[in-house]
Amino acid sequence: MLGLSSCSTEAIKLKGEFKNFTNSDSYMVVKIKSRTLLKEQILDTIDLSDGKFEFYSKAIKPPVKLTFMFPDSAEFEVWVGEYGTKTLEVKNESLFNVKVVGSFFCDELQRMNKNLYKMYIDPIKEKEVEVARLEKLANLEELSEEDDMSLYSLKKDIKMAYRLRKKSILKTVRKHAQNPVAVALMCQEYDRLTSHQKKECLKYLNRTFSDTGLNWQMKN
Repeated sequence: MLGLSSCSTEAIKLKGEFKNFTNSDSYMVVKIKSRTLLKEQILDTIDLSDGKFEFYSKAIKPPVKLTFMFPDSAEFEVWVGEYGTKTLEVKNESLFNVKVVGSFFCDELQRMNKNLYKMYIDPIKEKEVEVARLEKLANLEELSEEDDMSLYSLKKDIKMAYRLRKKSILKTVRKHAQNPVAVALMCQEYDRLTSHQKKECLKYLNRTFSDTGLNWQMKN
C-alpha cells in the first residue's frame, strides 16, 4: 500500500462529465502509477452515470499525477496540484484533452509547457519531419552523401533544441526549488536528465515534497 496518507483533513475531489461518450453508464479505474511503471496502486473504481463522474480521496497528497482508465484500456492522465473540489473538463473527441478548471497549479504548468514548446520545439518541427524522411531513406539504403550530411546537421540542431529546453527547466527549478510547478516540470523532463541531474531532481522532491504522491511516483 502507498504510504501517502496525510494527517490533514484535506481531500482531493474531482468532478466531470464525458459528453458524447458511447457508454455513458460505464466505469473508470483511478490509479497512481510509478515512474518505472513497475508499481501502481488502484485508488478507486468510479461509476459513470449518464457520463458524469466524481472522484474523492483523502489518501493522496498533491502534487500527484493520476491515471483514469476505462474498461477498453483507454486512459488519460491528470495532474492534481492542490486539495479541494475541482472540475475536470474532458474533451474525449480529441484523445482526452483534459483540463482541471480552477487549478492554479495546472494552469501554470500548462502555461510553462506551452512556452517551452513554443520556444524550443515549434522551431524544429519541420526539421524533425525531415529527419524522419531521411532516416526512412537510410533504412532503404537510398541516402545520398549530401542527404547524410544534412541528416547529421538536422539531428544536431534538434538535439541542441532539447538541450536548451532542459537547461531552461533546470534553471527555473534551481531558482524556485520549492515551487511544485517547477519541480513537476523537472519530473516531466526526468528521462532526458543526466544521472547527476536525476539525483538533483530527487533531492528537491525529498526536501519539500517527501510526503506527496509525486515523490512516491518518481522514486518507484
